[in-house]
Amino acid sequence: MLTVVLVVLAVAAGSAYLYATRPRPDPGPWPAQAVSVTYAGAGPAAVHPGGSFRFSVEITAGAGPPVTVESIRQPSAALHLTASPNPPFTVKTGSTRTAVITIHVDDCEKAPRNAGLPFLDVTLRNARAKQDQSFILGDRYARDLSRAVADYCERPPRLS
Repeated sequence: MLTVVLVVLAVAAGSAYLYATRPRPDPGPWPAQAVSVTYAGAGPAAVHPGGSFRFSVEITAGAGPPVTVESIRQPSAALHLTASPNPPFTVKTGSTRTAVITIHVDDCEKAPRNAGLPFLDVTLRNARAKQDQSFILGDRYARDLSRAVADYCERPPRLS
Protein backbone atom coordinates (compact mmCIF):
# COMPACT_ATOMS: atom_id res chain seq x y z
CA MET A 1 0.00 0.00 0.00
CA LEU A 2 2.81 2.38 0.87
CA THR A 3 4.44 1.66 -2.50
CA VAL A 4 1.24 2.58 -4.37
CA VAL A 5 0.98 5.90 -2.48
CA LEU A 6 4.63 6.71 -3.23
CA VAL A 7 4.18 5.92 -6.94
CA VAL A 8 1.04 8.10 -7.10
CA LEU A 9 2.87 10.98 -5.36
CA ALA A 10 5.88 10.61 -7.68
CA VAL A 11 3.63 10.66 -10.76
CA ALA A 12 1.72 13.68 -9.43
CA ALA A 13 4.97 15.56 -8.66
CA GLY A 14 6.40 14.71 -12.08
CA SER A 15 3.21 15.79 -13.82
CA ALA A 16 3.13 19.07 -11.90
CA TYR A 17 6.77 19.73 -12.81
CA LEU A 18 6.17 19.00 -16.50
CA TYR A 19 3.07 21.22 -16.53
CA ALA A 20 4.87 24.12 -14.81
CA THR A 21 7.90 23.94 -17.12
CA ARG A 22 6.06 23.32 -20.40
CA PRO A 23 6.98 25.60 -23.30
CA ARG A 24 4.56 28.50 -23.67
CA PRO A 25 3.90 30.41 -26.86
CA ASP A 26 5.64 33.76 -27.08
CA PRO A 27 2.98 36.47 -26.51
CA GLY A 28 4.96 38.85 -28.71
CA PRO A 29 6.40 42.28 -27.92
CA TRP A 30 5.07 44.69 -25.35
CA PRO A 31 2.45 46.98 -26.93
CA ALA A 32 4.63 50.10 -26.72
CA GLN A 33 7.43 48.24 -28.52
CA ALA A 34 5.11 47.15 -31.33
CA VAL A 35 3.41 50.49 -32.03
CA SER A 36 4.55 53.81 -33.43
CA VAL A 37 2.49 57.00 -33.31
CA THR A 38 3.46 59.74 -35.76
CA TYR A 39 2.07 63.18 -36.52
CA ALA A 40 0.40 63.26 -39.93
CA GLY A 41 -0.41 66.99 -39.97
CA ALA A 42 -3.11 69.51 -39.27
CA GLY A 43 -6.44 69.10 -40.97
CA PRO A 44 -7.93 71.59 -43.41
CA ALA A 45 -9.06 74.72 -41.60
CA ALA A 46 -7.36 73.33 -38.52
CA VAL A 47 -8.73 75.97 -36.12
CA HIS A 48 -12.51 75.81 -35.79
CA PRO A 49 -14.96 78.17 -34.10
CA GLY A 50 -15.33 77.47 -30.42
CA GLY A 51 -11.63 76.95 -29.81
CA SER A 52 -11.00 73.55 -31.32
CA PHE A 53 -8.53 72.36 -33.91
CA ARG A 54 -7.89 69.07 -35.69
CA PHE A 55 -4.86 67.08 -36.68
CA SER A 56 -4.14 63.49 -37.64
CA VAL A 57 -1.86 60.87 -36.18
CA GLU A 58 -0.91 57.57 -37.75
CA ILE A 59 -0.79 54.55 -35.48
CA THR A 60 1.19 51.64 -36.89
CA ALA A 61 1.41 48.14 -35.39
CA GLY A 62 4.67 46.72 -36.65
CA ALA A 63 5.00 43.32 -35.00
CA GLY A 64 3.31 40.82 -32.73
CA PRO A 65 -0.40 40.45 -32.15
CA PRO A 66 -2.91 43.22 -32.98
CA VAL A 67 -2.85 46.20 -30.61
CA THR A 68 -5.92 47.90 -29.17
CA VAL A 69 -5.74 51.65 -28.57
CA GLU A 70 -7.81 52.02 -25.40
CA SER A 71 -7.44 55.77 -24.92
CA ILE A 72 -5.65 58.85 -26.23
CA ARG A 73 -5.10 61.80 -23.88
CA GLN A 74 -2.99 64.93 -23.57
CA PRO A 75 -1.60 66.32 -20.30
CA SER A 76 -2.83 69.93 -20.24
CA ALA A 77 -5.83 70.66 -18.03
CA ALA A 78 -6.52 73.67 -20.27
CA LEU A 79 -7.13 71.45 -23.31
CA HIS A 80 -9.63 68.66 -23.93
CA LEU A 81 -9.08 65.94 -26.54
CA THR A 82 -11.41 63.70 -28.55
CA ALA A 83 -10.41 61.16 -31.17
CA SER A 84 -12.06 59.64 -34.21
CA PRO A 85 -12.35 56.73 -34.31
CA ASN A 86 -13.29 56.88 -30.67
CA PRO A 87 -11.15 54.45 -28.63
CA PRO A 88 -11.07 51.59 -28.13
CA PHE A 89 -10.08 50.53 -31.64
CA THR A 90 -7.70 47.89 -32.91
CA VAL A 91 -4.71 48.22 -35.21
CA LYS A 92 -3.88 45.00 -37.03
CA THR A 93 -0.30 43.82 -37.28
CA GLY A 94 1.47 45.32 -40.29
CA SER A 95 -1.15 48.03 -40.80
CA THR A 96 -1.67 51.70 -40.01
CA ARG A 97 -4.79 53.45 -38.73
CA THR A 98 -5.27 57.17 -38.93
CA ALA A 99 -6.91 58.88 -35.97
CA VAL A 100 -8.24 62.42 -36.26
CA ILE A 101 -7.62 64.25 -33.01
CA THR A 102 -9.69 67.28 -32.05
CA ILE A 103 -8.33 69.44 -29.26
CA HIS A 104 -10.67 71.93 -27.61
CA VAL A 105 -9.25 74.94 -25.76
CA ASP A 106 -11.02 75.15 -22.39
CA ASP A 107 -8.90 77.83 -20.69
CA CYS A 108 -6.77 80.26 -22.70
CA GLU A 109 -4.99 81.56 -19.60
CA LYS A 110 -3.56 78.11 -18.83
CA ALA A 111 -3.22 76.81 -22.40
CA PRO A 112 0.36 76.11 -23.51
CA ARG A 113 1.39 78.88 -25.94
CA ASN A 114 4.86 77.61 -26.76
CA ALA A 115 4.79 73.87 -26.22
CA GLY A 116 8.37 72.64 -26.52
CA LEU A 117 7.84 68.87 -26.59
CA PRO A 118 4.10 68.23 -26.45
CA PHE A 119 3.08 64.61 -26.29
CA LEU A 120 0.07 62.35 -26.32
CA ASP A 121 -0.55 59.72 -23.67
CA VAL A 122 -1.86 56.53 -25.23
CA THR A 123 -3.09 53.38 -23.47
CA LEU A 124 -2.26 50.30 -25.53
CA ARG A 125 -3.23 46.65 -25.02
CA ASN A 126 -2.22 43.44 -26.78
CA ALA A 127 -1.99 39.74 -25.88
CA ARG A 128 1.04 40.39 -23.69
CA ALA A 129 0.05 43.41 -21.58
CA LYS A 130 -1.67 46.75 -21.17
CA GLN A 131 0.60 49.82 -21.14
CA ASP A 132 0.41 53.58 -20.88
CA GLN A 133 2.92 55.23 -23.20
CA SER A 134 3.74 58.86 -23.97
CA PHE A 135 4.51 59.66 -27.60
CA ILE A 136 6.36 62.88 -28.50
CA LEU A 137 5.10 63.87 -31.94
CA GLY A 138 7.96 66.17 -32.94
CA ASP A 139 8.69 69.77 -33.87
CA ARG A 140 6.02 70.10 -36.56
CA TYR A 141 3.29 69.06 -34.10
CA ALA A 142 4.70 71.44 -31.47
CA ARG A 143 4.60 74.35 -33.94
CA ASP A 144 1.09 73.51 -35.19
CA LEU A 145 -0.26 73.09 -31.64
CA SER A 146 1.32 76.35 -30.44
CA ARG A 147 0.08 78.22 -33.52
CA ALA A 148 -3.47 76.90 -33.15
CA VAL A 149 -3.66 77.77 -29.44
CA ALA A 150 -2.23 81.24 -30.10
CA ASP A 151 -4.56 81.84 -33.07
CA TYR A 152 -7.57 81.01 -30.95
CA CYS A 153 -6.54 82.58 -27.64
CA GLU A 154 -5.00 85.79 -28.98
CA ARG A 155 -7.74 86.76 -31.42
CA PRO A 156 -9.95 89.69 -30.51
CA PRO A 157 -13.20 88.74 -28.77
CA ARG A 158 -16.37 88.72 -30.85
CA LEU A 159 -18.89 91.44 -30.32
CA SER A 160 -22.35 90.13 -29.48
